[in-house]
Amino acid sequence: MNSRYSLNLGKPFGIKVSVHWTFSLLIAWIVFITVRQGLGTTQVLMHVFFILVLFLCVVLHEFGHSLTAIKLGGKVKSITLLPIGGMANITEMPENPRDEFLISAAGPMVNIVIAGLLWIYLGLFHTVDTDQMEFTTITFSNFPVILLAANLFIVAFNLIPAFPMDGGRLFRSALAMKMNRLKATRIAKDIGQIFAVMFIFAGLFFNPFLIIIGFFVFLGAKGEYEMMRYKDILNNYTVKDILMTDYERMDENDSLEDAAEKHAHTSNRGYVITADGKYAGILTKNALIKGLSVYGKKGRIKDVMNENIESVKPDMTLFDVYKNMQLNKYDMVPVKENEKFKGVLDIENINEFFMIQRAMNNITS
Repeated sequence: MNSRYSLNLGKPFGIKVSVHWTFSLLIAWIVFITVRQGLGTTQVLMHVFFILVLFLCVVLHEFGHSLTAIKLGGKVKSITLLPIGGMANITEMPENPRDEFLISAAGPMVNIVIAGLLWIYLGLFHTVDTDQMEFTTITFSNFPVILLAANLFIVAFNLIPAFPMDGGRLFRSALAMKMNRLKATRIAKDIGQIFAVMFIFAGLFFNPFLIIIGFFVFLGAKGEYEMMRYKDILNNYTVKDILMTDYERMDENDSLEDAAEKHAHTSNRGYVITADGKYAGILTKNALIKGLSVYGKKGRIKDVMNENIESVKPDMTLFDVYKNMQLNKYDMVPVKENEKFKGVLDIENINEFFMIQRAMNNITS
């Protein structure tokens, strides 16, 4: 999720928490429908406050996943709040199916604990007469009851076996205890996409948010399965297997016009930039185009090249490098060994290598 469109809320436990700008659309929608119902200002604010508290429960849900993942050896980059819920960016998930099961279960367990605490509170301090209580709007009186019910709904909804939702991940991890992870992911993906279509269909008649969730589940399942396919193949190879040592060089003081002219007659997606004959950075096609629009033809390559791309080592697995390039949106990375420049790795070359290996595997299997 692009951080440019998110508001940073802090970094508890070292995990960046942010809210995406589209969350404001949910607040606007709540205000719109409550005002349309003729509710007063106090009641409108109570509904908005309820949504904010409910999404605090969602953040705690995501921290359940995240902290469990960290405890089991995983890595978590961020948590982002969206109108349809929260999303923890677990950049490194433990591969043990049991660990994935525990991580997936941790989120719903947080909501069960919250519901339990609310139930204790209601039993000890908040007398509830459900026969007399009004539930058409949110009030101070029914607030904890509705919040309890909402947390139980979060648990029930998340346990639907629609991969990559929590229930789907629990299902995938259970399958992975009996078969290889790729096959388990394919089965979970297929079932998840069936549920996604059901969500979209239901959303046409009941709640439009179900349509958004349906598309999220459908695309998320497809994306995670594709990543697992990449992992299944690329984990068997290292950077040196497809290291590019035949590459185009340009000097950092060359003009952008020179780079554009050279690009027009080659099929290169980027260039290795040198300074005094030594590696200095990478110039990609996108950076060149952006540079031309900002500096014009007379601009210098050193003004637009990327000199801060972290280098990779020849013995790193291709999947680890591919995942990092996808995460940081790198088209090309330098390869160094003992601080000595060895060549470059291109994201398109990795994709082409993957497709070739997959095709070969299909023939031999």
